[in-house]
Amino acid sequence: MSETHEHLFNSARRWAETALDSYSESADPDDSDFAIHHMAVAIEHLCKSYLASVDEALLTQKERLTDADRLALSDDKTLHKLRTVSGKIAMERAEEQLSKPFQKRDDLDSLRDNRNGLTHMGSATPSDCRQLLTAGILCVEQLLPAISRTPESFWERHHGLSKQIVEMSVGEQQLRYDMKVRKARKAGSDFTHRLGSTPDREALKASLASAEIWGLSLPMTCPACESQGSVRGREWTSGDPYDGEWFLPRQFTCLVCGLDLSRDELELAGMTMQRFSDYEDDPSWEPDTDPFDG
Repeated sequence: MSETHEHLFNSARRWAETALDSYSESADPDDSDFAIHHMAVAIEHLCKSYLASVDEALLTQKERLTDADRLALSDDKTLHKLRTVSGKIAMERAEEQLSKPFQKRDDLDSLRDNRNGLTHMGSATPSDCRQLLTAGILCVEQLLPAISRTPESFWERHHGLSKQIVEMSVGEQQLRYDMKVRKARKAGSDFTHRLGSTPDREALKASLASAEIWGLSLPMTCPACESQGSVRGREWTSGDPYDGEWFLPRQFTCLVCGLDLSRDELELAGMTMQRFSDYEDDPSWEPDTDPFDG
């Protein structure tokens, strides 16, 4: 591993430690600016640390480093002079190298956007601090195996706290998800009861299940009423055709019971990112080398 990789890894660890210090010491749950800001910096530095372990040129917009770039990287006094890519691009390049998108990508984007708002304008969008920290923690733990590190070595004294934050966040999300499913299940049952023995009952339910949904979507069984719903999303590719393409779910809708799920609720329903498998049997399929925006 290069010195640049080690430098960025240690920096990421320090920023993450400070983020969890701020979270644990805050007397006011709303006073989360420092925790969010510092965790976002940690994620950017860890992504860049991983990229440096692959090829230091990935830190820049250039295809290869110049002698001046290598000289800057070799000295702590000039390291800051190297013009590197943004945190957004660093994250995208890390995903490409991992051949898999990060979990909770929407929350990671919110984490980065809040950091930018705090840095440049001293203001951020009101957000669930624990939810954003959870996205950061899961991102860290997705990157660590790729650089042969363990969660214990990264979080050190905060390893227990990092696990607790994730558990609490998932627990809260589970409660909200369970309540939403129960409400939708009752709505679906009431709808079916109102239809009674109408001859067209099954045809009507089938028409709702097969209604055309905008955008890229896949059929999915509703976790509330077991009718067929649709999960919308986007496709993602690393740019390497051998990696295949991934379907990233964004929202689930069931027109029979009215259940609507998004973001973390999809994971709780088992609707997680998955590779498209049907392309392998299609001889005319060609991979899309440009990932969708969003």
